[in-house]
Amino acid sequence: MIRIQFLAAAMLLLGLNLALADSPLKFEDPWSPLAPPGRTMAGFVTIHNQGDADITLVDATSPQFGRIELHTMTMDEGVMRMRRLDELVVTSGRKVVLQPGGRHLMLFEPEGSFEDGDTINVDLIDSDGNQHSVGLRVRPRD
Repeated sequence: MIRIQFLAAAMLLLGLNLALADSPLKFEDPWSPLAPPGRTMAGFVTIHNQGDADITLVDATSPQFGRIELHTMTMDEGVMRMRRLDELVVTSGRKVVLQPGGRHLMLFEPEGSFEDGDTINVDLIDSDGNQHSVGLRVRPRD
């Protein structure tokens, strides 16, 4: 009897984890430009919100980097300036593009070196504390 209860509880927890893992955010062409070892890197991706509610991204983490920040780049009197974003809203039914020269991820304090074809695992964290996992493929700049 205890074995059946244990199995039922395990199945319930597995189902809960699978439900939580089903993010309404879908990622298209996630990548990071190849950089020399030890250098700060960037992350680019198109984020589609297929859910019924807006999602506000407020943070990001990776076991491969000491910290990650959301950034934007703007032209200011002929000078390109980078600024940290406190949040990034992905509107329901819309997409947000993180790309070179615009909004992007900055990946600081790499824990190792990366080669063409490696994957950088990033969890984007929303204002409700939910994590949305994406793998950035390391590749040379186009």
